[in-house]
Amino acid sequence: MDTPRRLRLTEQAEEDLIEIWTFVAEQRGTAAASAFVRNIQSRLKPLLVHPELGPRRDNLAPGLRVHFHQKYAIYYRHTDSEVVIVRVLHGSRDARALLGDGDASP
Repeated sequence: MDTPRRLRLTEQAEEDLIEIWTFVAEQRGTAAASAFVRNIQSRLKPLLVHPELGPRRDNLAPGLRVHFHQKYAIYYRHTDSEVVIVRVLHGSRDARALLGDGDASP
């Protein structure tokens, strides 16, 4: 039986989720913010089983993939043993600028 992959969030991805929670809380309240972030987190679990689910984004960084939740892009890399969530960015943000300076390294 294959060893299950481990899910790991970079420090920047964790900060992204905090920023998302804060933004949604200011707009719609803390309960909505918590529910929204939980929904994003639930989109991470399928990547453990199907890490190639998201299309490659080698134009942003080698080995980088993206998976979407509503207007948010979840950037990640995977190996045989883990899936690393690199960033969680709103679609209006400049991913090339935010990922092109080394942020995409796990």
